[in-house]
Amino acid sequence: MHASHPSAGALEGAVSASKEDKSEMIADTQLFADLHWNDVEALAAYVQCHEIPAGSTIFNEGDPGSYMALLVRGQVEIIKHDHEGKPHRIVLITRGKTVGEMSIIDGEPRSASCVAAQDSVLLVLTKENYGRIIKERPGLAVQILARLAKLMSQRLRGVSGQLVEFLEQEG
Repeated sequence: MHASHPSAGALEGAVSASKEDKSEMIADTQLFADLHWNDVEALAAYVQCHEIPAGSTIFNEGDPGSYMALLVRGQVEIIKHDHEGKPHRIVLITRGKTVGEMSIIDGEPRSASCVAAQDSVLLVLTKENYGRIIKERPGLAVQILARLAKLMSQRLRGVSGQLVEFLEQEG
């Protein structure tokens, strides 16, 4: 497998995992649970497995976004700093969910920080490897993009609902 290494301290070294193990982990995530097994196995060739100790920063707000991760074990916190620099936990991400997926789409700096709340295992898909999928397996690339678009749409709808509730309370 020719995978690039993400440039975050906690993700410097990948651990070895068989294609079969990675396939099982991918199939157990919310994003890819209904993906055809052949596509799951194909995707497994493009991801790296990383073990992250509790308390480790996976990425920092403002870092260049170069990968997304599927959380296959453990929990991670998404933390956003306010205008005074005070950290606030936005959400606790649990097994089967994704983090950092916007960077695969837009490559913009991270909008929040991500810290391992427990010892965790992540499958990482780099922007570079997603580009390889586009060239080598365009059908799979479209399926990934469609799933990411749906996920981001659902999150945006949720945030919009929270904003309306907040504005009603303020008024």
